[in-house]
Amino acid sequence: MKDIPNFDPQFIPMESDNSLFNQNTNKQAFKFFFESYYTSFCLFANKYLKDPAVSQDIVQDAFLYLWNKSDDFNSESSAKSYLYKYIKDRSLNYLRDRELRQKIELEKMKSEIFLRDNLIEEETYSIIFDAIRVLPPQAQRVIELSLDGLKNQEIAEELSISINTVKTIKLRAYASLRLELKENIFILFMLHFASSRFI
Repeated sequence: MKDIPNFDPQFIPMESDNSLFNQNTNKQAFKFFFESYYTSFCLFANKYLKDPAVSQDIVQDAFLYLWNKSDDFNSESSAKSYLYKYIKDRSLNYLRDRELRQKIELEKMKSEIFLRDNLIEEETYSIIFDAIRVLPPQAQRVIELSLDGLKNQEIAEELSISINTVKTIKLRAYASLRLELKENIFILFMLHFASSRFI
């Protein structure tokens, strides 16, 4: 569990005397309450979520919500009870929403369209990388770095060559690849897009 985040009472507006954190003590009292229970509430949330980062986010939201509703609480025990319920409900809602997202994703993965698209993509990558492997070693390395997202300057630094050399190698390599892959129009289009992007 991470350390308790810095809570600065300077940024909290003053509330009425009827609240648990009244005008005379509200900022410091709330800060003390926050620091006293933050870790415990995070551990409580994490019992449901098994995710410390999400637990901390929910607990911090809970404290913010408590502050905005502080007029409704006149004792520490009522504030704690409210926070436990708020955190439990938010945690269960998060799990429900995550389960729904996973279910939707699973249904998508079961579809024939998903299977078809993945097969096409895998076959496409296989053909592309087979063609890249027949390039000269330096050209092969330049193209691989380019497809990994490196810019020309970064490739030049990685291979200790000039940026102009990188551009020349790429032009020749893409020309060779176009010839190698001339029978596959879709791959030709992909390479044309890649060359216009990375050169």
